[in-house]
Amino acid sequence: MKNIKILFLLLCLSFISTEMNAQANSNRISLGIGALYERGFDFTIGVEHETKHHNAWEYFANGYIKYAKDPRVGHITKDSFWKHYRTWGVGAAYKPCVVRGKNHYGNIRFGGSIGSDTHEFLGWVHAGYEHNYSLRKGWQIYWQVKTDLCINGKDLFRTGIVLGFKIPTSN
Repeated sequence: MKNIKILFLLLCLSFISTEMNAQANSNRISLGIGALYERGFDFTIGVEHETKHHNAWEYFANGYIKYAKDPRVGHITKDSFWKHYRTWGVGAAYKPCVVRGKNHYGNIRFGGSIGSDTHEFLGWVHAGYEHNYSLRKGWQIYWQVKTDLCINGKDLFRTGIVLGFKIPTSN
């Protein structure tokens, strides 16, 4: 677990130290948190590189927690929430733009990632839709409908909604 935390910290630091700008053909740091069926929460940090016409590549690290009722007491406890089933992964997704408006745009998102549930090697195939709204100074908020196909995990499918924001990085 300590190695996972060190890897995550190094990944975050590399995102922050990368030189980027905030206009088209630019990069953004994205942070998102979501709720997934069945009884799961998802946290994603990533770097998005936007290309022409709001198409983009996203490189991300992801954490997932699936909670359950503690069978001894019959309700959710701290241990049954934080320690029931956890996964982490790193991956990439391509996001072609399919909807454009004055201050918003939408992308289909598909990609893949690899990681672990702290016991076994896992893989995921990702598909979904992401809609972005532009704010001042290059900031964005977004919502995402996502579905993950898990390979070698306890969950075969995960689906849900993620809300987040994107921070432009400048020279």
